[in-house]
Amino acid sequence: PMRMPGGGEGETTTTAADEITETAYTRATPQLIDARRVMCDYSLGRSRSRLDTERRRRRGMIRWTRGKKRARLFDRDDDEEDEDDADDNGTTNLYGEAYLKEESALAKALDDACDGIHRSIRDHALEGSQYGDVRPLSAVCTSSVSTEGSAGRMPKIIATGGWSGGIKIWNGGEDHRRSDGRGDDEEEDDSAPSSSAPLDLLGAKNIVHEDRIMGIAMRPYLASLTSAESSTMVATASIDLTAKLCRIKLNEGAVNAAAPGDDSMEVENLTASSSAGDNKLRYDIEECAHLRGHAARLCSVAFHPTGRYVATTSFDHTWRLWDVETSSSNATGGGDAGAELMLQDGHAREVYGVGFHPDGSLVSTTDFGGVVRCWDLRTGKSACHFLGHAGRVTCCEFGPNGFQLATAGDDGTIKIWDLRRRRPSASIPAHTNLITQLKFAHSTSSQNGEFLASSSFDGTGKIWSTRDWKMLTMLQGHEGKVMGIDVLDGPGCGIVTCGYDKTLKLWQ
Repeated sequence: PMRMPGGGEGETTTTAADEITETAYTRATPQLIDARRVMCDYSLGRSRSRLDTERRRRRGMIRWTRGKKRARLFDRDDDEEDEDDADDNGTTNLYGEAYLKEESALAKALDDACDGIHRSIRDHALEGSQYGDVRPLSAVCTSSVSTEGSAGRMPKIIATGGWSGGIKIWNGGEDHRRSDGRGDDEEEDDSAPSSSAPLDLLGAKNIVHEDRIMGIAMRPYLASLTSAESSTMVATASIDLTAKLCRIKLNEGAVNAAAPGDDSMEVENLTASSSAGDNKLRYDIEECAHLRGHAARLCSVAFHPTGRYVATTSFDHTWRLWDVETSSSNATGGGDAGAELMLQDGHAREVYGVGFHPDGSLVSTTDFGGVVRCWDLRTGKSACHFLGHAGRVTCCEFGPNGFQLATAGDDGTIKIWDLRRRRPSASIPAHTNLITQLKFAHSTSSQNGEFLASSSFDGTGKIWSTRDWKMLTMLQGHEGKVMGIDVLDGPGCGIVTCGYDKTLKLWQ
């Protein structure tokens, strides 16, 4: 209380400063500062490219759908600049007819590709099913094609984790015979054993965690596995209070355990042979880092778009950021703790879902109190938060366009948040039970984030159009809860799901 000037005897009031709760900040370590510098440089380049592509697409869509005459109102300023740059003959250059036609052609090509993808998804059917473990499968992820440079011959692989604490690598529907780095024009040895059948087991490590695996993620921008030196990485989160990083490397001495399409060998026999050291599987899985620090069970794990950092969430009300390269290089024998960059609190309840923005500038986390938070990785501050779910929020996923965030949870509803206006743009009554995972179509040349996949405890997976948020198809085949879902890169728009019934299914 403070006495007011000119006030009567005993008249007091409370200043606003007394009611403000100060926010305490911890000085960042040099390693975290370096990481923020890397993420800032990366996000600026990615956002510039993404916004330029989106700007061209929107201009082209406007011209194509409403006519060039009305659309030119949106480019009035650009046209004025073009008139100043006109040559002596009175002709303009920058936004000439050729450029206008190019933008319209781009918009039409994207629209045609979207229509083709949606038609393909409506015809999706079960292509393959495989028993993945002796206990329920709880998480699934797929390899993602790099958007930087040439993708080359990128093998499609699927990783699963389950209640047994082990992880397995499966064929996503591509020939994995090329392990010697031959080019496309060189002849293949047809007599060599092939692993081209979808859902063939390519690698297994039966004991990674001491308890259930709750989340799994594959390092993005996968390098082509064409030599023993090249590898990718898988991160797992478990209720044994730890996360682990495992490296997937080509096994040079691999001999396929069975011919393509031969279902006579059961998963139990395959895993038994791999654990016995028979060296029959195409990929080796080596533990390279042990991420310790959380005080309660872990829930989810996600790689930063650079592939250099990984985030984990936990029931201890925090999420943490880890350095992948330092953790894997310092680990000896798979026992050393990983390099923790940041511990972030701010949630009042258990933190469950986590997802990175495609530009690498933001990370979203969800909790059991129904709160969704977006954090700015470059500053460490909370950028915004969203409220709207009627229960726990279990998953979140940023859209490839960069301005949409999808969340879902206990209430069976998918909410689409507009990051520009900071409010919901759509609410989809998607499922009748808890939603376990959300995945947008990967933003590649053939898929521009044109659909959203969801899985649920109601035993179904569903695919939604991102243009009008209407359901394209329903994936029914699991006998029980669907625990995870992901999208395979490529024109086939493949979908993989895993379930409580211990099976992994491919839809195409």
